[in-house]
Amino acid sequence: MEESLHFDGWLKGVVRHFNGLSSVDQTQTLTELLGCCDGQLIWDLQQKLPDFLYRDFIQLLPPEVTEKILRYLSPSTLLTACSVSSLWNKNISGMNQLWRKQCNLVGYNISSDVGDYKASCVEGLRLRGLLREGRGWKQETLVDLVKPPGRFSALHHHQGHIAGGTADSSHTLTIEDTGESVVIWSVQSDRVIVSFPVSGSVSCIKLSYPALVVCGHFDGTLSSHQVSGLAGGSDDPAPPGHLLQKYRLHTAPVLSLDFDIGEDILVSGSADCSTKVWCLSSGGLLRTLPSQSHWVLSVIFSSHLNQTIPVYAGRNILLIMTRDDIQLYTWQPEMSTTDSMVSSLSLQDKPASSASSGGGLKLKDVTHRDLYIPLKTVTDAVHSFFFTPGLHFDGEHISFVRQMPMFDSQTIGDADIVTINAGNGKVTQSVHINQKIRKLLAIGSRFAVLLLPYVDSKYKNLAIVDLQRREVVGGCTVPHSRASTPDFSQVGIGDISWLDGFSTSSTKGLVACLALADSTIQTVVWDVKKKEESLADAAGVSSGVTSMFRCKPFW
Repeated sequence: MEESLHFDGWLKGVVRHFNGLSSVDQTQTLTELLGCCDGQLIWDLQQKLPDFLYRDFIQLLPPEVTEKILRYLSPSTLLTACSVSSLWNKNISGMNQLWRKQCNLVGYNISSDVGDYKASCVEGLRLRGLLREGRGWKQETLVDLVKPPGRFSALHHHQGHIAGGTADSSHTLTIEDTGESVVIWSVQSDRVIVSFPVSGSVSCIKLSYPALVVCGHFDGTLSSHQVSGLAGGSDDPAPPGHLLQKYRLHTAPVLSLDFDIGEDILVSGSADCSTKVWCLSSGGLLRTLPSQSHWVLSVIFSSHLNQTIPVYAGRNILLIMTRDDIQLYTWQPEMSTTDSMVSSLSLQDKPASSASSGGGLKLKDVTHRDLYIPLKTVTDAVHSFFFTPGLHFDGEHISFVRQMPMFDSQTIGDADIVTINAGNGKVTQSVHINQKIRKLLAIGSRFAVLLLPYVDSKYKNLAIVDLQRREVVGGCTVPHSRASTPDFSQVGIGDISWLDGFSTSSTKGLVACLALADSTIQTVVWDVKKKEESLADAAGVSSGVTSMFRCKPFW
């Protein structure tokens, strides 16, 4: 007992004296002591040394502090941490807010019904890996839909169906029979649903399945046709393709169109530099807006029910794009007496500036634009922006491409995807892309789809851009498609819900379709079904007992 007390006192004195030494003397003292140890003591030290050198911060630190530290890791590194041990996997996997942030980083739509944020993050990484490697989409060629030399000159997709209008078909001796037609193809059932002749070569087309399809023609006319069901709401069934109305007043090819069945409005832009607003059901001309400086290349109509701009509340919106500028017009929709009373009551609660900014202006009185966006610089210098197709409106923001000319490269470019607040005209986002862009096909809150020039089979000319990370994610190579109109009406875009973020329900169906010179249609569809190996990899990541997720980090 006395010896034990004597040893404890001696040990405390040694430790106290050791702590008073300099670091050099401490190191020398430890070296001398280790030299005096036998094999058993060295073994014991080797077993205890990791407990002193390595600390498990996942287990020792408070969960809130641990989660704060882990937020600085990339998603792929975080998944590697899950494979360290079952304890780490359990603790890290339970941090829902951490994985919610990782879902946002990989582009997974966290606003959708997400139950397991970690599994969604793994799925988002898998999708990015497939798109980067060019394996996220597959392509199919639709043949024998039209007889050569006819070709599809305009495409549009709606609710799983592609509407294609033809041009350059062989003419017969009959004046009424031009040889042109409209074909509606079902993506899901992989067959033609409706096919019918039209009066002239189709320059642009829009489908509202299963009710209506409207065609713009190179001869300056437009035509609306019944797709299925009852024509014009009558009680008598009409055959598919039944001509509902003909619209004749343009003096040059119709280059773009848009319509809204609920508002009973059709808008058309033409190479005669005019924009016309029609009554969709009757075919009557409602208004011809002031002539533009050049061809009207794109028009977008948005009902007052589909736009959320406070300064234009309760008004219909029309966007017009030429090679020189983008113009926005608004007007008060025609309403019933009840609707007018409701509108008057709502205007009383709005600021005076909003109520006095033309809120009561009718379509017939529209003469001045509400917003003007120039697409070229003020001077005519060589390094000036030039027109790039692709105008988009999400109900609040206008998106388009500003691109500088680059003549010394086939692929390298100087372009910006610009998003502007339609209410005040201020830029809310500008994403630089150092590649040449043929057209901005579609844009959402997270991703955008671009059509780039065709170079070779290795260059992905149908590309996805991550707007948040400002980088090209991936895509695929599609054949060259010759432009039918300046706005590339021969290219159609599929379902765009995935552009707000990946989700299980959005990454399926048609991505895009292109009309080719050989009278075929090239379709691009999602192909991200999990193979057995991919499922095994994902399961290994989740359990933390197998090797790391095989997808390369995307940053």
